[in-house]
Amino acid sequence: MRHTEFNKAAAITSLVLMGLINSSTAQTDTISVFFDHNEDVRFEAKPIDDRSADLIQMKGIMVIGHTDHLGSDAYNEALSFRRAESVARYLMSQGVSKRNLSVIRGDGELPSPSSNSTGYGMHRRVDVIIQPLMPSVKTPVPPRPLPVEPMPASTEDAFEIDTVSKANIVLDGLSFIGGRHFPTQESIPVLEKLLETMKKYPTLEIEIQGHICCEYEAFDGLDADAGTMNLSENRAKYVYKYLIQEGISEHRMTYIGKGSSDPKIFPERTELDRQANRRVELKITKF
Repeated sequence: MRHTEFNKAAAITSLVLMGLINSSTAQTDTISVFFDHNEDVRFEAKPIDDRSADLIQMKGIMVIGHTDHLGSDAYNEALSFRRAESVARYLMSQGVSKRNLSVIRGDGELPSPSSNSTGYGMHRRVDVIIQPLMPSVKTPVPPRPLPVEPMPASTEDAFEIDTVSKANIVLDGLSFIGGRHFPTQESIPVLEKLLETMKKYPTLEIEIQGHICCEYEAFDGLDADAGTMNLSENRAKYVYKYLIQEGISEHRMTYIGKGSSDPKIFPERTELDRQANRRVELKITKF
């Protein structure tokens, strides 16, 4: 059984959702995507793709992960959260603003089917919940606060720029899941550091260059998410869209896919070599 605290949190969440549904004639709109057993990365994205135009315009989107009853409570709660994170990253890659994802949560296992295992697959899912729009209520406008000088970005949180040679910025630690244009979870702090760099140097303009490993017969590789042969370009595009979503002007950036034409390590003998080549570098075009 799950911990008492988790059960209380789930009960409170259910009551909140019921309150949202009952307080409006509109119903919550749920899009579900499904995962294979123990899978937390790959899923069939078509239900999201079919509604991407709607999702981009929505606020307060909830992304809730689930699992079947197999495995321990701790394992299932972690697995459900990783599934929710994968779907949240995919939503952002399709243009949904990070600010519009109000909840990204794993709720662990759903109750097991009463009769047999045929229903287990329905529990290995993530629900993308679009909350109904509530009637607008006019509230008094508070007095405008006095202007506050923005805090400068910490130098420790930004990459140092070689303004003389303008050498490429190698985003050490930013790597991608094999065959996909999503970065690994460990890469998120590197993206945040890049964001701080763009804030620290407001005149900096860059070309975002995507790279792949392993594929030397063709120029570029197959993107398992998009089903297209432009994996390196989609990796660069992911970084480009991330920065735009965080407020960096698109006029300061371009992106390009370089395929496997410029490997960091060659030949690739280990998985670490291959992971090092699944990367993004930045070319300084203006400073």
